[in-house]
Formats: sequence, C-alpha cells, structure tokens
Amino acid sequence: MSLPNPNTPLAYLTPTLANQFEVSRYIYAVTLGAYIWDIVINLSNDYKLLFRLKVNLPTVVYYLSRVFTLSYILTSFIFQVASVPNCQALQISLGICMALAQSTTAMLFLLRVYAVWYGNKIVRGVFIFLWVAVVIASATVPFGIEGVHIGPTQQCINSQVAGYIESTLIMGLINDSAVVAAISYRIVKNCAAGDSFEVRLRTFMGSGSIPQLSKALLQGGQHYYLIAVASNIVMLVLLKDPSVPAVYHGMCSIPAVALINAMACIVFRDIKFGRISADGTTRFPSTDLSHTFLNKPSASRSLPLHVRSAYSQDGESYTRNTNTADKAAQDAELNAEYERDHDDSSIPKVV
Repeated sequence: MSLPNPNTPLAYLTPTLANQFEVSRYIYAVTLGAYIWDIVINLSNDYKLLFRLKVNLPTVVYYLSRVFTLSYILTSFIFQVASVPNCQALQISLGICMALAQSTTAMLFLLRVYAVWYGNKIVRGVFIFLWVAVVIASATVPFGIEGVHIGPTQQCINSQVAGYIESTLIMGLINDSAVVAAISYRIVKNCAAGDSFEVRLRTFMGSGSIPQLSKALLQGGQHYYLIAVASNIVMLVLLKDPSVPAVYHGMCSIPAVALINAMACIVFRDIKFGRISADGTTRFPSTDLSHTFLNKPSASRSLPLHVRSAYSQDGESYTRNTNTADKAAQDAELNAEYERDHDDSSIPKVV
C-alpha cells in the first residue's frame, strides 16, 4: 500500500521514534519561546547596560553569551522543524554555537568568582584552569554529534551522540559546583560568628544564625547557581542512562543550556546594577542615595572590573551609583526592606 503523503518525515520512523521526535520538537519550541521571552523582558536592563553604564570586557562577554545561546537554540530548532539540504553541516554549526555558548556562560561564572575572591591569586588561578577545561571540553561537541535525513525527506534527526560528549557535561558540572562552593564558603565566612573552621562549619550546618546565612545565600545569587548545577546533573544522568534514546540525548541539552545561561545573566545584571554587593554578601540600606555594604573590599585595592562601573569609592566606603530617574523607586524599596528587617525607630530612614 502506497503512503498517502510520502513526504511526511514521521512516516519513515517507527511509532516509538516518531513519538520521541515529536516530543523533542515541542521541547525545542518551548525553549526557544521561553528564551526569547527572557530577552524581551530584560530589554530595558540590557539597554541600560549598553548605554548607561560603561561597556567593558565583562559586558561584552555577557552579550556574547546571550547571542551564542540564542543561536544554539535557534539552530537546534531549525534542525528539528525545517527542510535542510545538509543535516551534518547544520549539526556542526549548532555544535559550534553550543561550544561558544557554554564557554561564554562559564566566563560569566568566572567573573563572579573574581568579584567574590578578588585579590586571591590561588583561587583565581584554579578557576581560570577550570574555565579553560570547560572550553576544551566544549570544543569536542561539533565533532561528536551526527545528523541524517529522515528517509528521502529534507528533514533531519540526530543519529548519534558520541560518548566523549559527556566530558563537556562533566566539566560544566565540576565548574558550576566549584563556583557554588567557593562563593558559599565566602558567604559563610562573613556570616560566621568566628574565624575558626569549626565555627564556620557549624554555621553552614545550621547552628547559629541560620536565617542570616540563608538570606545571605539568596542575596548572593546562590539559588541561581544551584539551578545551573541541577541542570548539569539532569543532562549527565540522561546522557548516561542507556534506556534514554539518542533523540533525547540531544534534546535535553537545549533547555539546560538556556536555563544555565539565563541564571548566570541574572546574577551578572544584579551585580552591575548593585542588587548584589561587590563581595556577594549581605546588603544593607543606607541613608543617602545609594546602597552601602557592610562587607566591602578593603581600601588597599579597587573593585573588580565588571562591578566597577556600578560603584563609587570614598575612602573605605563603596556605594552603588544611582540616577535621578530611579531614585524614587530605589528609595521606596530600601525603606520597605529596612522596615522588614529592623524594628528600631531610632534609625533614620531614606526620605
């Protein structure tokens, strides 16, 4: 019996594989829509980064990570839904986009560590090494994926994902986990009542002022990084599970890369706009037109490059720069936060 429509790609797949292929299409479409929506709702922030703050290397890395991540998601979506003359060429292109997206996103993680551990050459050296390892591992992606046409049609499908691709996920997981650990340790150090390792361990395990620690971790953006770590774990589990089809191996990387980049970009914007302090610790409202932070860098050194444009230095005090247009909203926010955290009428409020 002849096929009613021989140009339908799903007609050349088994029922199980056809169902998996359809699911992957839906996931790609949802991911593309969600990432574009994230870009749209942050257009005002991106405009401020580009035209109201000084554009430096970290800002360029931020924009490159957004462009490469969007390119990876878009090329992957085209691979799944469009008619493509050369599937392998497009597969290599999206692999290159993935490698660039992961490398630039990992650079945002590196810049975050620089801000928290600024001045510590050992820590900086370790994380530079981890970033280079992520770049090298990501470079294997274009060579480890294969795409073929579905029957005589021009539609494409993943046919193979090489086993060594998991090195990309493993290095990403190691790097992201190390970033979370390094920043969390710094926050615990600032929240602990003493300088001994025992006191810091008790603080981390929940003894002592755990509400303050939890608040500091949240204000330091750690929950965003934990989401990134969880995404890497899910990708690695799906890739290692032999019962998961090859179609899903490629599919799971799309939402994970988009989510990890979105989380890294949120933290970067918060640093640039002063919503997270220079060293990632607790924020305190001040009585002037800026935010002043208790845990600030010493006067013997300047702020890291990617937070420098958002702060001004006066002796040992670092305060966040503001503009007239944002003054009323920021003052209202500071008053509300201050009233929630303190019940002392003798302390002056922002007026």
